[in-house]
Amino acid sequence: MARADLLAWLDPPFIQATPRAIISPAAEQTLAAALSLNFVSQEDGRCRINDGLEFASLYDLADLTHERLLSLNSEHADAVLPQAFAYIVARSEQAKGTAWLHAATNKALADALNTVLPRRVNTAAEGRRFNEYKFAPFWRWMILIGLALDLPGDGPHPYVSSRLARELAHSDFPRGEQIPIRRFLEVISERMPYLDGGALYNSAAEKLGLPTKGRAVSPILSTALRDLDEEGVLALGSLTDAAGLVNLADDRFSRIKAVQFVTLPAERADA
Repeated sequence: MARADLLAWLDPPFIQATPRAIISPAAEQTLAAALSLNFVSQEDGRCRINDGLEFASLYDLADLTHERLLSLNSEHADAVLPQAFAYIVARSEQAKGTAWLHAATNKALADALNTVLPRRVNTAAEGRRFNEYKFAPFWRWMILIGLALDLPGDGPHPYVSSRLARELAHSDFPRGEQIPIRRFLEVISERMPYLDGGALYNSAAEKLGLPTKGRAVSPILSTALRDLDEEGVLALGSLTDAAGLVNLADDRFSRIKAVQFVTLPAERADA
C-alpha cells in the first residue's frame, strides 16, 4: 500500500464525510513505531507488512513487541526502553521499594537514566538517550508488553506479573515438579534480562554500585512472584531450614518471606 494511502486508512481525514479540522499525528507515530520494530518495511513510497507478523490477540502482539525490543542492538533508539526499565528495577532494589519513582520528577529521572544508559555514537544533545518528554510513550510501551500498570491517582507503576506469566507459559519449565529457585531465576533472567541477574539489570546495577548477585530478590520481581502465587499461576515453596533459600524483598503483608523452589501447575493455564 502507498504510504499516503496507509496513513489515510489509519487516520481518515474526515468523520461521516465531514472533513476534520485537525489531523492527528497518531498514524505517523504508529507507522514509525512499526518501521522501527521491523514489523513493516518501506520502499519507494510503499509499505508492506514483514514476514512473521502474525498474531491473534493483543497479547500475541505484546509478545512479538517484547521479543523485538530485546533483539535490538544496544545502540538502537528503541533499545532504550528495556534498558530504562532495567534501571528502574535496579534502582528500586537500591531503594528497597518503588516510592522513590513516584517522588521523582520526569526531569530528575531522565537525568539519572542518562548516567547509566549505554552511550550511543552520533547521538544528539551530547549523547543523551532519554529526556523527560519520553516518559509518556515509555510507560505506554511498558503497559503494552506487560511490565507496568496505570494506577489511579499514582500514574504508571512498574508491575511485571503479566509479562512473567506470559514468559512462564512459553517456557520449557517442567509442570508439576519442584524447580530450584536459583534455576528458575536464571531462566527468567534470560527471558526477561531487565530483571534480577539479567544482562540489562546487571549493567544498570553495576553503574549504581549494586552487587549483581545476592540472596534477595528485588522488590519488583518479589511482588510479581507473590502475586502469581496467590493467583495460582505458580506455587512458591520452601522447607524448614532448607538449603538454597532465596529471600524475597520485605513485605509485611505477605506470609512468604523466602523461597526454595517454584512449582508450575500440571495443566498449563492461559496467561
